[in-house]
Amino acid sequence: MKHTSRLLLLVFGFLLAACGGGSSPPPSSITLTVVDDQNLGYAASYQLGSGAWTAFTPNSSNTYTFNLSGNTVYGVAVRCNPPVPGMATEVQVIQAAAAELSNPKVTCSEPNPSTVAYTLNVDVSAVPGVVAGDTVVVSGKDFSDGGSVLNPANPVAVNLTAPASTQDLLVTVSASGNPTNYKAAKVLRNVNISNGGSSSTSLAAADALAPANLSATLPSGFTPTYGTASVIYLSSDNRGLGQVGHATGMAAASFSYRPVSGFGSGDRYVAFAVAGNSGNVLERYKGSSGGALALTLPNPWASGSLSLSALAHPTVSGLSYGGANLKAYRIELEDATLIYQVTLGKGWLGSSTSYSFPNLASLLSYTPFANASSVQASVSALLSPNPVLSLDESNPASFTATTDIALAIATGAYTVGGSNLSLP
Repeated sequence: MKHTSRLLLLVFGFLLAACGGGSSPPPSSITLTVVDDQNLGYAASYQLGSGAWTAFTPNSSNTYTFNLSGNTVYGVAVRCNPPVPGMATEVQVIQAAAAELSNPKVTCSEPNPSTVAYTLNVDVSAVPGVVAGDTVVVSGKDFSDGGSVLNPANPVAVNLTAPASTQDLLVTVSASGNPTNYKAAKVLRNVNISNGGSSSTSLAAADALAPANLSATLPSGFTPTYGTASVIYLSSDNRGLGQVGHATGMAAASFSYRPVSGFGSGDRYVAFAVAGNSGNVLERYKGSSGGALALTLPNPWASGSLSLSALAHPTVSGLSYGGANLKAYRIELEDATLIYQVTLGKGWLGSSTSYSFPNLASLLSYTPFANASSVQASVSALLSPNPVLSLDESNPASFTATTDIALAIATGAYTVGGSNLSLP
C-alpha cells in the first residue's frame, strides 16, 4: 500500500489525483481531464448530485465537459488500464462540490521522457572538509546521478542521463558512508543539457552555507515504530530539485539540512515528516523559503473510530475526523489485481459520516475484488489551510513556499466476505 506521496516523485506518493480549483459563485459546468500520454486506454463516467452514473464517450482530446444542471455536487470516475499486462487495474473516483473543484484531473499514464547522456565536471576542492570517498550528486526533475571523490584536487565527472533541456540543476556534496550528511549544496542555473555535451562548475567555500535545522513534533501520546523526515530543494524553474537533508528513526525528530547556495526568488524548500505504527501513518508536508523548519504531525484517528464492511465495494463509517482545516478524505483499497481510490471533498460529504463505494464494474469494465481476497485499506484525512484540491500531483509548481498539508492515515486489511474491519 502506498502511503507517501506523488506530487514530487522524490518525496510524495500520496496527495490527490486531482487538480484545479473551484470558483465563487460555483461554476455551471465541470471539465474532467484524463492524462493518458502512453495511450494505455481508459474508461470514464460522471455523476450529477447523487444520481446515476453516466459513461463518457472517449475522445482524442481526453477532456470531458458536462453541465451541472443546477446540482452543486458531482462525481467523476476513471478506470485506467495497467501499464503492463498482469499489473493492477486502477479506478479513481473524485466526488466534490463544484465550488471545491471545477476541473478535476485524473492521470492514467505520463510520457516516458527520452534522455541523453551529458557530463558535468564538478570541482569540489574548495568545499570545507571534503575528502576522498565523498559523493557528488547532480539532480533535476526525474533524474539524479552521482560520482565519488577520488582525489579532492581533481574534478568529479558526473555522468547524467537526463532529458535534453535547458534547466536548473542541484549539486550536493555529502560525506562518505553517510549520504545524508551534506557538506555543500548549490543550484546551477540554465544548464543546457544536450546529447554528448559537457560542462564544468566549481563549488567554493562560500557554497557551504551554515546548516539549518528541521524539527518534527509528534502528537501527545503517539508512539511510532518508524519515522523519517527530509528537506527537498525546488528551483524557480521547477526542474532543479533534490534532497538536502534527511534522517530516520529518532534522529528524524531534529536534524540539520544544508541550505542551497544561490537560492533565489521563486525557489523553495519542501520539508516533510512521516511517523507510523501498525495502524497509523501521520504525515506533514510544508513549503518554506529557508531557515529553521518546524513540523507538527497531526493527531491520529481515534482507535476503532472507523469501520469498513468486508465487501468488494464496502461502506466506510466514522468519517468524522476532528482536526482543524479538514479539506477532504481519501480512501484506498488495493490487492494484486485492483487499486480503487476515492477522493471525497468535504463539501461533497456534507454532514454525512459514511460512504459507500460505487459499483461501477459494468460501466467502467473492471473486475471487482474477488470473494476471499485480502484487501489492503487506508482512510486518510487531509488537513490544510490551503485549497488542497487545487494541487496538481504531476506539477511541482503547485507546491509553493506557503503550502502546508497534513495527513492522518488509518490502515488495515480485510478479507472480502469476512468480518468487518475496524480502523485504526
